[in-house]
Amino acid sequence: MGASRTCILALLFAAAGVAAAGEPLADLLARARALALSQGPAAAYELLAAAEDEHIGEIEFDYALGRAALDAARPDRATLAFARVLALNPSHAGALIDTGRAYLALGNAAQARATFEAVLSLDPPPGIRDQVLVLLARASAAPAGRLALRGYVEASAGWSSNVNQSPAAAQVFVPAFGANFDLAQQNVAQSDSFLALAGGLDAALPVDGSLALIGGAEFLQRWHRQQTAFDLGAVGLRGGLELAGEERLTRAQLVLMRSDLGHDPARETAALALEHIKSLRSVGALSFFAQGGAFHHPLESLRIFDANFLTLGATLQRLGERSSALVGVAAGGEDDTGGNPAGDKRLFAVRAAGEMRLTPRLSLSAGAAWQRGRYDQVDPSFLLERDDKRTDLELGLQQALSQGLFLRIGLTWTEQRSNIPIYAYTRDEAWLGLRHEFR
Repeated sequence: MGASRTCILALLFAAAGVAAAGEPLADLLARARALALSQGPAAAYELLAAAEDEHIGEIEFDYALGRAALDAARPDRATLAFARVLALNPSHAGALIDTGRAYLALGNAAQARATFEAVLSLDPPPGIRDQVLVLLARASAAPAGRLALRGYVEASAGWSSNVNQSPAAAQVFVPAFGANFDLAQQNVAQSDSFLALAGGLDAALPVDGSLALIGGAEFLQRWHRQQTAFDLGAVGLRGGLELAGEERLTRAQLVLMRSDLGHDPARETAALALEHIKSLRSVGALSFFAQGGAFHHPLESLRIFDANFLTLGATLQRLGERSSALVGVAAGGEDDTGGNPAGDKRLFAVRAAGEMRLTPRLSLSAGAAWQRGRYDQVDPSFLLERDDKRTDLELGLQQALSQGLFLRIGLTWTEQRSNIPIYAYTRDEAWLGLRHEFR
């Protein structure tokens, strides 16, 4: 009975191969996807393998064949198919990532590491980068677990048209008093040049094949030439757990952050951050995130801005052969705990960003974001419920000088419109930076 069943299956797959001969590639791939859903990855692999002689050398077919082989626990065959893809397109991100996975399945950690490093050199979007970093940590870890570290340091210089994010007008009309009032000089837009230093470190310690302890730290310091009262500083720490699968990543972290303004403590934040990233077959990632916690302001004069907050959102990221793109949405709010006269805040935001590789060493990036913040209490001075709308645009060029060393140029424009004029402002910034990434 067993031998008969084997013969029958062999005849069926042979018949499938005959049927596939001469079949348009799009139809063949559609049938393979349907077969994978109905009968499993092994059936899809056999269908595509039967058509290999006809379509070998076509990037779309070879990539689909490699993915099917990988899903069918045939990593040896997968590496052959992906190698054909990369021979024609060495920067095919999907084939690179899956080649690394295949090497991991074969126990070839050295080649897996080299492949994942090649993916990271393409500067993928954040969600995909995070997944590759987890795979790289797994490939780099000894059987008992070894700490994997990555980080960066960046120095930059630039100019800002509005370092204090204030309105340009020196007078404002206050409806509650029916009169114009002069704003203090520190509350009117001030331009200045600046120097900045930033750095960060990511750490992962695999516990087993899928679970890892993770953590990190970041710092930022920005010094202004004249407006030193608006010098900025921030330091953050985070740590938690990460659970990784072949095409998914889930992590939970505790985040602590402290920021300074003019060398005085300005805000302390404590939050729990949750994120789930799902890899998509179209060489991208869909991620969902949630952050909840509290803002606390050490200075008595700022404590009216204390609040509890919660933000929920999602991003869709795509990594192409020479470009990457990201779109995201977020919504949430801040519940006042310090006596803010504007009350509680509700927030909605959208963001889009993309990057294109112009040459092997030069890339162009652009981004746009829009957010709206609405408060639920009438401001006693302006007799309105505060309503802010903010738009951010950014443009950047990055030149790779050597392995891990980058020269970066950036331009940003911000406009915040508000029905309460003291919260409305515009700002332009330009900067030049040198960044070193290490591991």
